[in-house]
Amino acid sequence: MASPELPSAKRISTPDLSSPLWRLSDDLLAEVFLRLPTLADVGRAATACASFRRVVAERAFIRRLRSVHPAPLLGLLLFSSIQPAEPPHSSAPYARALLRVADLSFSFIRSAGRWIPVDARDGRVLLEREAMGGDFAVCDPLSRRYLFLPHMPGHPVAQRRGRMKPFLVPNSDEEAETSFRVVCVVEGKPGQLVGFVFSSATGQWRSLAVDASFQPSCKFLWSSYACGCFYWKVTGTNNFLVLDTRSMEFSSVDVPSGHSQQDSVIVEAAEGRIGMFTLHNSIISAASYLVYTVREINEGNNMWQVKRRVRLPSQYIFSFADAMDRHLLLRGIPWNLHLGSSTDEIDIGYFSVEFESMRIEKMCDVRHLLYAKLYTSFPPSLCLPSI
Repeated sequence: MASPELPSAKRISTPDLSSPLWRLSDDLLAEVFLRLPTLADVGRAATACASFRRVVAERAFIRRLRSVHPAPLLGLLLFSSIQPAEPPHSSAPYARALLRVADLSFSFIRSAGRWIPVDARDGRVLLEREAMGGDFAVCDPLSRRYLFLPHMPGHPVAQRRGRMKPFLVPNSDEEAETSFRVVCVVEGKPGQLVGFVFSSATGQWRSLAVDASFQPSCKFLWSSYACGCFYWKVTGTNNFLVLDTRSMEFSSVDVPSGHSQQDSVIVEAAEGRIGMFTLHNSIISAASYLVYTVREINEGNNMWQVKRRVRLPSQYIFSFADAMDRHLLLRGIPWNLHLGSSTDEIDIGYFSVEFESMRIEKMCDVRHLLYAKLYTSFPPSLCLPSI
């Protein structure tokens, strides 16, 4: 006979684990993950279980994550490959993860000849065939996907020595993650600059008008990006050539006098303003300084105010190499190079500078003076194919 139930006993029901009260929705999980302090924390959360991984892998989540966390510096584009950031740089762990899964030499591109990386943005790399005959490709080293670009209209020969290198345009919030644009400025007829923009959405190039005031013999340094525009310093002048990526129109902007012989770069400051970094190398004192100014608009007048002045590591003469995603890339040539040392025997140092904190970190040393660009991307565990 069954034992009688004791009056004081309380019946405990088994909880219904399928109830919404016992499950976090994907939207709530996404909000939690977006509040994690670092990208590494988000990556670790994604490996906890399949549900977490599904939330993190959503394109909508990745898009929001990019607005919260800037993409870390993973390495440099050099002559024929990506050079990962080396310890003790803070991005070295991300770079090691990239090295394990990505093809940093672009060997997956099935085509004759050597491809040279000339720009990188949003996880994509723009490549140009070594002969500089107007053959371009855009690739994703992580997914190993790539796309050959058609020849520009008329197939003009790209005479760009001392002019502008081809570059990728940052994606807007309205564009799909796999879409991209490429801009190339070439010399068509002697002394005439012609611009072209390629859109992956249409698969075609279209022409752009270039500000005629900079033709025919102006030389341009590498570009920087700020507030929707690209800026090129025109050597020997106080002027920058500007390309507005929204209207795809060229114009020009003046900076304070006295910058014609200075190495300067335009960057994005707070509240939609533009700032400018300028390098000062003193051979007499063997010291280099980085000066940061911001343009203030007061009653219609543009005034540039000095905000910070930072001394750079000693023993180097510095020059700008690139600026991207809140970071500068500085090239440091040892001071004793002018004493007769061979460039094959001296390491050229590349340093990153974070805009806001002014944190200066050495990324790597190379044995040759090379064209270099920053390569930024999210860690492989937080990336989706960009092509």
